[in-house]
Amino acid sequence: MVRRFFILCFFGLCCDIASAQLFSLETRKAAGGQRYAMEFLERYFVDLLTQRNVAIERKMKDDKVYFRKGSISDLRKLSDTIPYTFDLCGNYYDVKWLRNGQPFVNIVFPAQYDLLLGMNQEEAQKKLKETMLAAPVRDSIWTAPDRKVLRLKEAGVWMLKTDTFQLASLHNGTYYYNNVKPVFDDTHLEYSAANLFAGLMPDTDYRIYVEQSVYGLQTVSYSIMLSQWLNYCAEWGLKTFFAIEEQREDGLLAIVIAHSAELGFNHLLSVVIPDKFTTDKNAVLKVRLTPYIPTHNLKNLYKQPSSTHRKIKWQ
Repeated sequence: MVRRFFILCFFGLCCDIASAQLFSLETRKAAGGQRYAMEFLERYFVDLLTQRNVAIERKMKDDKVYFRKGSISDLRKLSDTIPYTFDLCGNYYDVKWLRNGQPFVNIVFPAQYDLLLGMNQEEAQKKLKETMLAAPVRDSIWTAPDRKVLRLKEAGVWMLKTDTFQLASLHNGTYYYNNVKPVFDDTHLEYSAANLFAGLMPDTDYRIYVEQSVYGLQTVSYSIMLSQWLNYCAEWGLKTFFAIEEQREDGLLAIVIAHSAELGFNHLLSVVIPDKFTTDKNAVLKVRLTPYIPTHNLKNLYKQPSSTHRKIKWQ
């Protein structure tokens, strides 16, 4: 599947290379999770234009960044009147600048968080708590879903599901009373828990006690609020998938996957949710967090897109 961002390129490469800007602020805001790849390109192009040729070739090879068409010298030919396409093709990005409808500069690079964020796994893991706490408050206005896309789950409860992640039981389903209001009560604990982690309960918050895996087979512990986790997922464009693993004496054991196609990683959460969570706002959720699990296979990274790929054009 290809995700495409299609817009006029804004490229302000001037005499001062350090101020190079490939994409305007408005463009990056509209790009959602792909803005990190855009910001990476801006930084990377500055590096390419300021290093010696030998260093450039070695750097690009190590980073698996390649020109399919054009070269570094062509970067100076780009202007703010030249259209481009920005495609996420599974596990890599394919960016083309067009002239007369045909690409004259084409660069590809991995959808790989350590490359795009400029930090290795150890650094990313250590900064995760700080990153979550820094996320701005999400828009918590809830709107009822279109009844046409709901299906009956059981008497009085309807389900909205649009996607799964590897397993049929691990999905993004949410649940509603009689097509309208999100389910949240002590008689539907599994549905209520799914709605909670989908962010459908903006006025309901809980403390989360986190045990997070970090580099070197170690663990760090800290507490955050559920709202801070949800803010982080919204800010970084993470898609969440939820499943109940088992019913235990201390509550529900759930699995949550937070997936970033744009940055090529998954966060895996194993969550213990007390049975009383729908009635006790002081309930504490216990989470075992394994962050930044890579999702792509570099061996098959740059297969050419086939005619069966479904392309999404961003206007």
